[in-house]
Amino acid sequence: MKVQQSNTMSRLAVALLMAMAVIFGGLATASAQDVKIGYVDMQEALNSIEEGKRVKARLEREFAQRQERLDAKQNEVMQMRQELEQQAMMLSEDARRERVTTLQTRMQELQELYLQLQSELAQQEAEATKSIFDRMRGIIATMAREQGYTLILERTESSVLYAADGMNLTTELVRRYNAARN
Repeated sequence: MKVQQSNTMSRLAVALLMAMAVIFGGLATASAQDVKIGYVDMQEALNSIEEGKRVKARLEREFAQRQERLDAKQNEVMQMRQELEQQAMMLSEDARRERVTTLQTRMQELQELYLQLQSELAQQEAEATKSIFDRMRGIIATMAREQGYTLILERTESSVLYAADGMNLTTELVRRYNAARN
């Protein structure tokens, strides 16, 4: 599940700036040995926690229902198009023009339905995952305090290109999240 790429990029930029400030002299008294950095993959965590799996399954069921509705509408439009192509030579100019207009209207309705359903699913996903991500952030803050992390970054496809073993805190986040929810 991809959730709000622009917000993720903004958070990443802020986190990287903070990391640079800490590492490159933002804290004059801190030595490189005092800085402890980790990262979590929030998408992986979301897909791994029990609550995330339930949310994903529910969203997939809703997607399937919407897809059926969209497919039915698409089949209707395709049927109209085929009928028009088959009967075009036998129809009067006015009748053909009327069917073309009706077909165009139905195609536009299909496109609008697709966009509406896509928007609804994105909104439902954002609403369903917001509270999960909020709880994860609280757990991450607790982990940082308990284990002495200076900074914990969010790993995305375009960030954290390399990290030493032991810096990935995702498994610990998932374990704590599931334990807190049981």
